[in-house]
Amino acid sequence: MARPPAFALRACQEITAGPSRIVRQPTPAKWIRAKRFKSTETNPSGTTSYGKRYDISDSSAAGQSPLPSPSSASKPPSTLVPSIPHAHPAFTELANTLCGTLPCFGARGDEIHLLSSPEEFKTLLLDMIKRAKRRILISSLYIGVEETELVEAIREALERRPQLRVTIILDYHRATRLSNSGKYAPSTAHLLLPLLAKFGDRCDVWLFRSPKLRGLLEKIVPERYDEGWGTWHGKWYGVDDEVVISGANLAGSYFTNRQDRYIHFTSHPSLLSYLTTLTRLFSHYSYYLTASPLPSVSRNHLVSLPSPPSSLQFFGSASLVWPQPSIHPRGFGRHAKATLTAFQRNWRESNPSRLRRVDVDTWFWPVIQAGVLGMKEEETALGRVFDTVKTAHQTALTEESPASNEKGKGKEGVAVDLTSGYFGLYKAYKRAVVESPAPFRLIAASPKANGFYGSAGLSRLIPEGYTLLESRFWADLVSRGRTWQAITSRGVRLREWEKEGWTYHAKGIWLSPAEPIGHPFMTFIGSSNLSTRSLQLDTELSLLLSTSSPSLRRALGNEVKSLDKHATDVSGETWQSEDRRVSFLAKVLVALGVEGML
Repeated sequence: MARPPAFALRACQEITAGPSRIVRQPTPAKWIRAKRFKSTETNPSGTTSYGKRYDISDSSAAGQSPLPSPSSASKPPSTLVPSIPHAHPAFTELANTLCGTLPCFGARGDEIHLLSSPEEFKTLLLDMIKRAKRRILISSLYIGVEETELVEAIREALERRPQLRVTIILDYHRATRLSNSGKYAPSTAHLLLPLLAKFGDRCDVWLFRSPKLRGLLEKIVPERYDEGWGTWHGKWYGVDDEVVISGANLAGSYFTNRQDRYIHFTSHPSLLSYLTTLTRLFSHYSYYLTASPLPSVSRNHLVSLPSPPSSLQFFGSASLVWPQPSIHPRGFGRHAKATLTAFQRNWRESNPSRLRRVDVDTWFWPVIQAGVLGMKEEETALGRVFDTVKTAHQTALTEESPASNEKGKGKEGVAVDLTSGYFGLYKAYKRAVVESPAPFRLIAASPKANGFYGSAGLSRLIPEGYTLLESRFWADLVSRGRTWQAITSRGVRLREWEKEGWTYHAKGIWLSPAEPIGHPFMTFIGSSNLSTRSLQLDTELSLLLSTSSPSLRRALGNEVKSLDKHATDVSGETWQSEDRRVSFLAKVLVALGVEGML
């Protein structure tokens, strides 16, 4: 791999400096001098002294800096070798490959809980915030303007704990889009401004804007459609040492009737240190929201917060400040990729220190996908997973199993469950499903469960677009002879999720023993929809997780069953029904390339 340019290494080292280092950063007007800090290894009380803008403490169990020195990374310590609990040697090779290319973390299965409903998600999130002592970290596409309870919980936590710091990163376009409701704040940014006005020294709000929308397009694309060129889409929620990774945003439907997936790490300081540092890294390429910028801020690096005329007297000075005068806000792709690459490499090189933990039965690897920046870790990692599944299942098909004396019935076979609320599978993933000999069970959202069902304007055509893509996928299965064979449990079983009054937003992959069918031993969970858009436009964070924990494997199996409970099979007759008719306009939009934006 080519070494990142020197400027990228410097930037990464500045963001992720270890204990007893001074953090050096450009100093826009609102920032103050960063302070010397200590890791929680030397300060067990958790009262770590942070720099104003760069909270980068590492309270990992091993007490290691996120960026170890080359000498410490190269030592051959006595470590565990992460394993994937499957008999085929291809999975051993997969684990080694993942550890050689990605950061690796360990945990016990009883430290990880899976949530099953939006209500559980909301309750947990509010409880975490209420018991916050040191830090709150929120990354989401947006926070709904109606979520006053959530913001009030954050405010109360800041009031109770003078040392508490809050960092929030959201998508620029979604957070500044004006709401038509006069009942709530005009936008997410406006909702958060009171926190900044009162706790500006301890609360940061960053808004990431995809660099893909620029030039003439930036001027002519209507506000509602600007996110078609990419969004900030990672969803992670951390408080002190607890972390929730999900695909859910922070808005009313995600707390009530929008089905998603949620994984809760009850105590994992090293993971939260990783996410905190990653957030700070992305803040270099995000606008900083401020209630009132200082006069010294250059007008060239400042954007007034869009506000309705009626509220200008209250929010007229609110602004968005670009923090990097030396980097153009639409031209940071190369710089960001080099810095992210260095960041991931340094965490990967510290894998040996984290692999010393002896009570681990679960391993996971964070993957960053940001197509607009050239980061393609998800695409590479899942490509290896699909290749491994194919290899293992080909062995099962060609060798007789001592356990069953039947071809294809051995313990080395693998069954794959895959779901996405937006079923426009990325071409490489689609090819892997269609060409694999392994059984795949897929769940897509029915048109009525699509979040855009019944929308106004052109967005009303989005469910039709997904219907078209799904019908084409079905045609590919038919032509390849991969439609589901119930008797032999082979092929691809395509189902659609629908629940009265609900929408479907779950996404992910589960790997299970094929015969006899067992609980999943591996899963892919996070923000990615596994779609062309997620791979090429949005900025995503997901986890590849492998576990031998019986309780966690049961939980993963129950998760699949719970989603499957509301799913029905798709057949050739499905596409003949009246409610699956695709309008000419929807076909034209897909033909023009809108598929990549869905």
